[in-house]
Amino acid sequence: MNEVEDWAEKNGGFKRHRFFRTSGSSGKEKWVALADEALEWSARSVIGALGIDSKDVLGLALPVTHVGGYGMVLRAEISGASLLKLEVRWNAGSFADWCDVNRVTVSSLVPAQVYDLVSARLSCPTFMRNVVVGGGPLDEELAKKARDLGWPVIPSYGMTETSSQVATGDGLPLLQGWEAKIMEGRLALKGNGLLSAIIRRKGDGFVARDPKIDGWYMTNDRCELIGRGLRVLGRADRSVKVLGELVNLEELEKFWRGKLKREVALVARPDERRGVNLFLFYEGIELDLARWNTSLPGPERITEATAVDLLPRSELGKIDRSALAKFDKD
Repeated sequence: MNEVEDWAEKNGGFKRHRFFRTSGSSGKEKWVALADEALEWSARSVIGALGIDSKDVLGLALPVTHVGGYGMVLRAEISGASLLKLEVRWNAGSFADWCDVNRVTVSSLVPAQVYDLVSARLSCPTFMRNVVVGGGPLDEELAKKARDLGWPVIPSYGMTETSSQVATGDGLPLLQGWEAKIMEGRLALKGNGLLSAIIRRKGDGFVARDPKIDGWYMTNDRCELIGRGLRVLGRADRSVKVLGELVNLEELEKFWRGKLKREVALVARPDERRGVNLFLFYEGIELDLARWNTSLPGPERITEATAVDLLPRSELGKIDRSALAKFDKD
């Protein structure tokens, strides 16, 4: 039993719950309390959407401490499908061979893992019919390259707070049972898979808060609704004011990713004059970025760029910006 589970048991109110630690995009540690019935409802929803049955072999390549990995376990238990766990450290070649030998039919990956498969130009094993990609947006060009190699990748949208996937497939159609609306430019969701509470540290203990309002959970994602399809525009909490101008860090990262043809990450640090300074981290050898930087409007120009061998990532392959925020190359 971990410290949050111990606290929840002593304080009551969280019977038949599981607690998933997440830092989200902010880097601040929190725990999401999910009821067993919410997790099971979500699993059944995904089973229906993917057509999983007892003949399937589910290949688990994600940690079960995260909701995506735990969701795979539940889908196997409920559907009667076989579940196999990749026991070795992630390696694209080993994963492809493992799927082939074990005749895996359904798996879930994060975009970084799909990138590894494409970079290694690995063909998809014969029996694979679905690879759901979550934990971040699946780039259309990356999806095309993966499909050209035979990998049947399916984009999905979801989060810990929703017990896993909310929308799955090209155009991100909402799964049955989920409702969505746009409030103040952000996506709000309603469904039986929503969280019970968010738990944060307070002093020597913890405090729990249910963030739902009338059954709706407001996300930090800027989205558009096209019928029942989602178009994710980016994070509302990834815009900063520089010299009085609002700068979208996701769009700026997209600019640098396109120029450098490699993975990048921007970190904003407070500055008395500019409001914040922008620091760019990128993988690979050091490059002269001056000509691209001067082509940008003043507020979007980076203060400093740092080349690193590999950007720090979480267990799910997301870039760990909280670690970069503490980075000091001196």
